[in-house]
Amino acid sequence: MIKFFRHIRQRFLLENRFSKYLLYAIGEIILVVIGILIALQINNWNNNELNKKEEAMILKNLNFEFNKNKKDLKIIKNNYQRLIGATKQLLDLIGEKNIILQKHNTDSLISESINYLDYRPTENVLSDLISSGNLKLISSDSLRLHLFQWSSFINEKEEAWETLDDFSQNMMMPYLTKNGSLKNIDSYGFLDWKQGSKLQTETNGMFLDIEFENNLDNHAWSLTNYLLALDNLETTINSIITQTSKYR
Repeated sequence: MIKFFRHIRQRFLLENRFSKYLLYAIGEIILVVIGILIALQINNWNNNELNKKEEAMILKNLNFEFNKNKKDLKIIKNNYQRLIGATKQLLDLIGEKNIILQKHNTDSLISESINYLDYRPTENVLSDLISSGNLKLISSDSLRLHLFQWSSFINEKEEAWETLDDFSQNMMMPYLTKNGSLKNIDSYGFLDWKQGSKLQTETNGMFLDIEFENNLDNHAWSLTNYLLALDNLETTINSIITQTSKYR
């Protein structure tokens, strides 16, 4: 084909038909440019198709990851609702006489109220998206916004956790260590002691102590604050799952 076009050009020149040669040369250039543009268009189309396939895989993986996170979050939230409920029951018993306190298993309530755990969602897919720069492959502005919000709400959750854990370790636990029996309390936890403390403790006396009431009140606040942080995460999870549901 190249020899054919070269032959035509040479014939025009030999016949001194320069004007036709010029028009032919311009036409040839135009054809080359059109060919390049078509090749670029095909290349762009191929790249777009590859990006769409990669985006679909990303959204599928995100949907799977956040569905798992949603299931784990539901378990943690239910646990915190029980913790808050147990703490409120303890607050209701403040100031009551022994005859009333004896009707309740206060050690069990205390054990349940301090049995808190941190929510640790899986973020492998999202972390890989951010570190690789592939977040730009997600075409939905709304989805990208919710993914950024997720990271922000995770930071809020971490702050709420630090507040809760710091108070528990530095205020509640030292008070219980001094005024109650941790062995009796732990017998209702994962230690599952078959026998309580052989030492006599005046646990009921704590319910006449303003310091215990204040500790319980602060503990209830910290638990509720953490639960609110989990609520924000749950809202974001639901939005992400909805926007990726067609790829599950």
